[in-house]
Amino acid sequence: MADPAELIAQLRPLRAPPPDGAAEILVMALVGCIAGAMLTLAFLFWRARRRPLRRAALSALVAARALPAAERLAAQAKLLRDLVGALDGGVARLHGEPWLARLDALFATTLFSAGEGRAFGDALYRPHADDPTERLDRALRALLARVDR
Repeated sequence: MADPAELIAQLRPLRAPPPDGAAEILVMALVGCIAGAMLTLAFLFWRARRRPLRRAALSALVAARALPAAERLAAQAKLLRDLVGALDGGVARLHGEPWLARLDALFATTLFSAGEGRAFGDALYRPHADDPTERLDRALRALLARVDR
């Protein structure tokens, strides 16, 4: 038999097994998660800043809810004038039936020429027997939700 010292000298040194890549995979997953979170935050920020006209109109509509009926109707009419002025410019100068027809065309509805929205035409300057503001508020909220600016 060979000398044990000679046998020990013939042994090769111990080596660690090759890395399995778990650390690299973990780092890449972490980088991916951070990139995904950044993209999500960027999208949410972009979406929140989008459609400022709609947000302003809806907040004006909410602010008008605290007013008495006659003032609320006037605030809603001013909201529509401001919105149409921002969307269409000079069209906000229309009055009466042409104004109601333009509102119907702009919002793709018949609310203003044939429904409760007639209150924003010449009827705006006449006393009302009933209070249409609550119904108009709901209808305007639904219409403003469709504004894409």
